[in-house]
Amino acid sequence: MSKSDNSFFPDERGTSSLLLVEGPDDKEVIGAILQVHEMTPGFAVSVEEGVKNLKQAFSSRLKSTNVLRKLWVMADADGDCNAKWQMLRDCMLANGSYDITPKTPLPKQGAVFYPKDDHGVTVGIWIMPDNESPGMIEDFITLLIKNDDTLIGHAVSKVEALDNERESHPNLFRQVHASKAVVHTWLAWQDKPGCSLGTAILKRKLDFSSSLCTDFLAWLGALQPDSRE
Repeated sequence: MSKSDNSFFPDERGTSSLLLVEGPDDKEVIGAILQVHEMTPGFAVSVEEGVKNLKQAFSSRLKSTNVLRKLWVMADADGDCNAKWQMLRDCMLANGSYDITPKTPLPKQGAVFYPKDDHGVTVGIWIMPDNESPGMIEDFITLLIKNDDTLIGHAVSKVEALDNERESHPNLFRQVHASKAVVHTWLAWQDKPGCSLGTAILKRKLDFSSSLCTDFLAWLGALQPDSRE
């Protein structure tokens, strides 16, 4: 499945369930995980190209109830999972349709919030990688790499060594993107080198039996339209 292949997911106009993501890698990873588990998505995916656009799309979609019944959001924690959760929680608080407070925690298994009004939108939230740690989708991938993999440790060591020599490398990746550097170094050493995140998943290079993957699949599965929709 390539990043440009949009045929796997339904068109947004043809479903009552929608997943908002930050970038095309997110969509590719989700599609690959679903294919590995032989799950056919009944939901559309909208790539918002960044967290600011994601927040705006989330806020505006919460007000759209004519067709939309389920609205899921997957965002990167980046440096602070709590800060990203607060951003999304504030959107729901401003909407006023959910039993949520400024202190409502984000469940480790991913969140699902039902509206007070039966005609409202059910909301799901997952903050990469695991709803509590800093990081992004590349950290999620790293957490699923098999324990007997012989390359990931070397990739981590190489990236850490470069990070420690940062002053000698003016064009080096930003520290917040260290996990991206690790995963893509790991991918560069595969046979065949440089495959995408989605291809690595389809080639079964990850451990899908972990509780993290199980929780994520359950969260995604809850986005599937109800049979009555």
